Amino acid sequence: MEEKQNKQKIKIVRRKKKLGVWAKVAIVLCAVILVFVLAAGILGLNLLNRLYRPETPTVFAPDDEEAEEASEGSQTPAAYVTPSATLSPAASPTPTPEVVLPLSELYTQTILSEQVLSQMDAQAADTRYTNILLIGVDRRGTSGNSRADTLMIATIDRVNKRLKLTSILRDTLVNIEGVGYGKLNSSAAKGGVELLLKTVNDSFHLNIQNYVLVDFNMFEQIIDELGGITVEMTAAEISAANDCIAGLNKQRGVAYLWDGFIFANAGNVKLTGKQALGFARVRHLDSDFNRTNRQFSVLMAVFAKFRKASLTKQYDMLNDILPLVETNMTNASILDCMLSAISLNTDGLLHFRAPADGLYQGGSYNRSSVLLADIPANAWAMHQFIFDSSAEPEKATVLKPGESLPPRTPTPTYIFPEYSDGIIIDPSQQYPQPTLESTPEPAWTPEPTTTPAPTESPITQQP
Repeated sequence: MEEKQNKQKIKIVRRKKKLGVWAKVAIVLCAVILVFVLAAGILGLNLLNRLYRPETPTVFAPDDEEAEEASEGSQTPAAYVTPSATLSPAASPTPTPEVVLPLSELYTQTILSEQVLSQMDAQAADTRYTNILLIGVDRRGTSGNSRADTLMIATIDRVNKRLKLTSILRDTLVNIEGVGYGKLNSSAAKGGVELLLKTVNDSFHLNIQNYVLVDFNMFEQIIDELGGITVEMTAAEISAANDCIAGLNKQRGVAYLWDGFIFANAGNVKLTGKQALGFARVRHLDSDFNRTNRQFSVLMAVFAKFRKASLTKQYDMLNDILPLVETNMTNASILDCMLSAISLNTDGLLHFRAPADGLYQGGSYNRSSVLLADIPANAWAMHQFIFDSSAEPEKATVLKPGESLPPRTPTPTYIFPEYSDGIIIDPSQQYPQPTLESTPEPAWTPEPTTTPAPTESPITQQP
């Protein structure tokens, strides 16, 4: 009997020892986790504190292209002309002619019912959705000020568990409070970010309070730190992107205009930061609509590459990039957005473009090419995407690049002049332009082509 009792006592002691060991392990693990959480919080705050929150917001300059178009006349680019069709939103009633809306004298505007307007206002106030205005600026203007070159709305949709991007074309003609009719991006030049936010909210029945402003040139740094990105390109896009790269080199004072050119066949092309910037800026090849799609493909490639990078790489990259980002968001709101976006665990981004197909027409206003759009109908279409869409996004994947090509001929090679004493002139100084040697391309005979007979456009340009 005593022997059994002794055995039980020994078992109890052993259990206590085991429990003591596990308790110590649990305490150590909790301590490690706590240290990790504190470290992550400190690192996160260090990153967020590097964001640029200016006392004086960015000053915007008028669009240089708008000024050029005004001096050249009111010719509407062919790329803007699309079949005209005014569509009414499914949930809106038949328009009543008694009500006169802004822009209705230039393009038919849909009159939304009070019920639809109330629904849109309620959606805009719903805190389960976070909308942030993304402003892509071009700081290359001669005035030194920035131009609102690209406008997007980033949405964290906690209801449908989606991350969304809505591109708004800058040439859309809108009614700007206190100014009158003008291109959407011109509101930034008239009244800064504050008037730009108000114009977007008034036009599309939204309630966006926060913005993030990014210089396009920082994309070079982002993409180069990621080791480049791969996007799908056509031969025409490669050629047009090289034209943009040559323009960037000229504006930056790079004497060798071929610096950074893309040498690749059509297909999946791996791009450096400068090449990706050139690709994203291609516009005159087709239109702003296609440029928006190209910019989205770049963002998807960055999104895929960033997700694939290690946490250390992500932190280092954010540490370098965040000081270049201007915003009015607080650290608390940024952390909330980051945690919400991570919790959605989405593999891709949904994309929408306004004005939507069938709800706009190319035209001219004040001798400048604009997009005449049914603003209320586009607002309703935008709301259906931002607040209701639960479509499956295309998965953001890192594409496998095709084979790169050697530089094509002729290959420019500088021959820097020398003084009589044999000293070579420093190419960085302001000396006469060096001459170029070139290897002639082999002769070739173009294939015969037939040019189709011109057809009359079915569209009559509106006044």
